[in-house]
Amino acid sequence: MTNVEIAASHERRFGGDFGSRKARDPAGGGRFERAFHRAMYLGIQRLRGRPVGRWMQHLVSWDALDEARYAALARQRLETVLELASAGVPLYRSCAWRKHIASDPRDIARWPLLDRADLIERKNELLAYGAVPALLLARRSSASTGRPVEVLWDRHAVAWSWAAEYHPMLWHGLEIGTRTLRLWGSASLIENFVLNRHFVPADALTPARLEAAVRYLDAFRPQLVWGTPSAVHELARYIGRTGRAEDAFRVPYVKVGGEQLYRFQRDEIVRHLGERLIESYGCTEMGPIAAECPAGSLHVLATNVHVEIFRDGAPARPGEFGEIVATNLVNRAMPLVRYRIGDLGALSPSPCRCGRPQPVLAALRGRAADLVTKTDGTRIHGSILGDALQRCPSDSPLGSAQKVLFEQLDRQRWKVRLEFHRRPDSAALERQVGDLLRDVLGPGCQTEIEIVARIAREPSGKFRYYKVRGGPSRPPESADRPTLH
Repeated sequence: MTNVEIAASHERRFGGDFGSRKARDPAGGGRFERAFHRAMYLGIQRLRGRPVGRWMQHLVSWDALDEARYAALARQRLETVLELASAGVPLYRSCAWRKHIASDPRDIARWPLLDRADLIERKNELLAYGAVPALLLARRSSASTGRPVEVLWDRHAVAWSWAAEYHPMLWHGLEIGTRTLRLWGSASLIENFVLNRHFVPADALTPARLEAAVRYLDAFRPQLVWGTPSAVHELARYIGRTGRAEDAFRVPYVKVGGEQLYRFQRDEIVRHLGERLIESYGCTEMGPIAAECPAGSLHVLATNVHVEIFRDGAPARPGEFGEIVATNLVNRAMPLVRYRIGDLGALSPSPCRCGRPQPVLAALRGRAADLVTKTDGTRIHGSILGDALQRCPSDSPLGSAQKVLFEQLDRQRWKVRLEFHRRPDSAALERQVGDLLRDVLGPGCQTEIEIVARIAREPSGKFRYYKVRGGPSRPPESADRPTLH
């Protein structure tokens, strides 16, 4: 079954975005172009022992299952990996784990939680017996929130990971080989050519790079822009600020992932750049975890990863907000069981109206460790500062900033760095920043404003709007829990 036939099958079953002319035969590349790049990509992966195309066909066929049968399949895959992990991974055979899981290793509820520190400090013990590191793919995190982690993946796990990345894009009629503008940290020239991507490094989105991206949009009409929310938002804001005729640059789809997506980013991206925004969620340790469907829900890719929510050290009730704990179901070389990703979210108790059988992840937030302190000592999630930017119209002093970075110096004092391409009225900017921080963090909040030529991104191209001097604040281990907004 070709991807075009798969897309037609999805349209008949689920409806969605497949009926438009742009989705069927987009201006951003004809069918022959897409078929050429798709065949080249899948063929290269197959030669490398990675059957991405075959795994995608499995994932597509599983979309047709009802909710109960899909859950049973996901449960079977979970129990298989738990049995293999308990028998073949040194750490899980140690006393610390064995005493919990010996009676029934297939029962996920018996397994202790695995921390980031375990992965960093005991990585060799998490490698399955017989796995040869030289034959495995090492994936490393960007270390944006602490020490970097490295996970070793076997070939079939890599194939499952890429299949899980591209399969949900078919829900929107987007095939492998779709002409794409990619805004990310790094990528090889060969990879970009094979996948039909025009790559713009997101580690430093200078005006020259943004202008080059706009020229590409205008000249080549890609169907997709794909990048981190902050990078794509920066491009959208650049287009809006330079007063271009917006219809000349709009693309049918924008896909974002790798960072928390804020409402003000979504609004400006849709206003200036893309007709439809698609959110995705994943991490280095697990690969793709969830993807947005045409109905707007973030579906857990539950045949690749098992997701649980914990609150106060115990499994949360359906719909309750808490810490995301995940188990990878495809990586036999280094199976991570009940791994604390560090992000926050909730599993919806209700299925999505689109009819797809995957469970729904709701209320997704950034890392639980990203806490800031209000003037009264209350600890809150730092993403509330990103949310607060929603209140700032794009023509206001703060709203016109290209990038903003809130840095907490101590309980009372904050430094706010701002990057502008056109300097605003200083007095109005100072009033707006002060009012916003006092409203969010409490009276007595003192602000220092610094206007800079450029606020650096991380080497990965990622960007966070807030930080605490001295590194990320750790969540309290006692009953003094942070307020989770």
